[in-house]
Formats: sequence, C-alpha cells, structure tokens
Amino acid sequence: MAFHFLSKGLVLEQHKEPALSRDLRELIVPGSARPLPLPKAEDPAALSPEEIIAFADAAGIIDERDSLPLGEKLRAARRDGGTAMVVADAIDDEPYVSSQLGPLFKLSSQAVGGLLFAAKAAGAQEIMIGVYKNVYDLRLRIPNTLYGVKIKRITGKYPAEARSSFPEGGEGVLLVGVCALIHLYRAIHNHTAQTTSFLTVAGNCVANPANLEATNGLSVWQALERCGLLEEPARVVIGGPMTGMSILDPAHTPISATTRAVLAFLDNPRERHYSCIGCGKCASVCPQELSPLFLYKSSKQKLVGMLRFYDVERCIGCGTCSYVCPAKLELSAEILSAKRLVEGLDKAQPQTQPQEGTQEDQNDTQSV
Repeated sequence: MAFHFLSKGLVLEQHKEPALSRDLRELIVPGSARPLPLPKAEDPAALSPEEIIAFADAAGIIDERDSLPLGEKLRAARRDGGTAMVVADAIDDEPYVSSQLGPLFKLSSQAVGGLLFAAKAAGAQEIMIGVYKNVYDLRLRIPNTLYGVKIKRITGKYPAEARSSFPEGGEGVLLVGVCALIHLYRAIHNHTAQTTSFLTVAGNCVANPANLEATNGLSVWQALERCGLLEEPARVVIGGPMTGMSILDPAHTPISATTRAVLAFLDNPRERHYSCIGCGKCASVCPQELSPLFLYKSSKQKLVGMLRFYDVERCIGCGTCSYVCPAKLELSAEILSAKRLVEGLDKAQPQTQPQEGTQEDQNDTQSV
C-alpha cells in the first residue's frame, strides 16, 4: 500500500532537537491516576473487539490528532465492516513538535501494543506506523520496523498529516494518534483511565526543551516552569508554530488531551506590522490552490462576495501561507475567521449568490 499526496505545499526541515532525543519527562500530580469502572482484563490477548472498545470508552481516551474519542473511532470502523489498515500516526510534521515521535520511541512497546489492540478492535488486516520523512536529527535513527511493525516515512509537502489518509485502491485507512494508542495499552494492561497527555515544550526562551507527560488540567505555565525559562516569553503558543494559537494567560490555560505542544518565544515578529509586498509566495505553497493574498484582502475590505468567489470555504487552516509570508501577515488566522463568518451567514440566510465575475461581485459591500 502506498499513500497519495498533493504536490503543493512547503517542505519543512524538521530540526526537533533537543526535545526529541532527551528522555521523556513527567509532570504528573501524585494520586491523579484513576482506575476504570470495568473488571480487570485477566488475559488482555483474549479480549474481544467489543471488549477493547469498552476499555477505550471507560478510559475516556481522546485521539490527540483529531480530538475524537478513540472508542467511537474504533466502533465506527467496525460498524462499517472493518478497515484495511490501522496506522499509528507519529507524523509530527511541524517544526519543534515531537510529542508523538518522542513517546513512540521512548514507550515503544506500549505504542505497538496499543496499535495491535486498535487493529483487532477495528477489524484491520494490516498495521503500520507513519512518520514524517523530512526529520533531521543526528541522534535519533528512525528504524524501518518497530517490534516487527513497518515504519512508513510519509513523503510530500506540508501539511503531510492532512494528506496521508488514503492508500492506493481506495481501501480504508484508520489513523490513530500514537499517544492515544499508548493510553489504550495502559487502559487494558494497567486498568487506568487517561488522565495525562504528551506534549512538546520548546521555543527560544525555554531552557530545557523536552517532551512531557503532564496531568490534564495543569496549566501551560506549570509545563513551562517544569522545563525552565531563560527569559519571560513575549509569546506563548499552544500547538505547532504553523497551526497553533497564541494565548494571553498561560497561568490559567489548562493542558488537555489535545495539547500537543507549548512553545514559548522571546519575540513576536508579527507585531511589526509589515505590509503585503505582493510576492505570491502564499499562493505558490497553498495545498488547496487558493489565493490567500486575495482572500486576506477581501476579508480586510469586508467583501463577502469576493470571499465566496475565491472559495474561502476550501481553506483547511494549515497555516502554510502565514509561515512563508515575508511580511509576517496573519493570513491563515484572518482567512479562517472570514471562513467561519461566511459559513455562519450562509446558514442564517441561505440565498442565491451572484454569478462569478459579475458587476455585483466587483461592487460587493456586504459587511464581514
């Protein structure tokens, strides 16, 4: 089986040191482990698919890659007659972030054990581990297999993770985050619920970048303190540098099952307020072949008709346009905001839109 990819996008050099090669660190509240309201599995290997799914439900496992309950994903795959393959997602295709790769190689037996349970529950015929090919790390040598499971190096350009779901032949593939698989293994073998998450703490003002396993509900600031700060950060981001969100109050922002990274930076170049120079780089890398420049300007000029004309609804929010913009404009955030608003207008007042290229489009003054 091979994977299909689009050709457009941005090749990212994945300098993930030093967090990736360092030991997985803990920020776990004593006594926070919670047993499951199910009988312990006397023989985990003998569990039926339905029993595995029941453990995933009881443990409250959330897949970090799509925020969906793992039990629901496995149940849906089985209800549809099973799936051809379950892939353990350790793609981590954004700079700095290694919160799936790190646990994959530090807790390998748990990750692969969870993958075997998930494959059995989903009725899968094959299993595989997916990692992003463009990872440059002198200390970590990614093997071809892990406990006998093939590791597939995902090629193509960013966002690779959003485009790695369909093998040749049209057969189904179920992608499950590595961290969710580790929690599934623990639910069955240790009889514990998911009360922790794996996240990367990094950035140019973090003294000791690392991958942490942290208790859910602790604050982002506590994670930063665990790794140490060289200076007070000017900007803190939850998530990757391309798709993450800047937060204003790290001390009161909790870590959750989908917090894959906390990045702290000394400087925010986007506060310099440069103007667009019309270079077209954003359009050249957009995987959806949109024109971010025109979408951005249409949003700023409050032209809803032009947003529809330039297909704002097709934006996937990958952040590539913002990443390559030499003017450091918040293209992705502005376009996503406009997309949500247009979708809201369409739901509230469905109406026939003017034909593309008409004078009504050119003179659209509907307020965004």
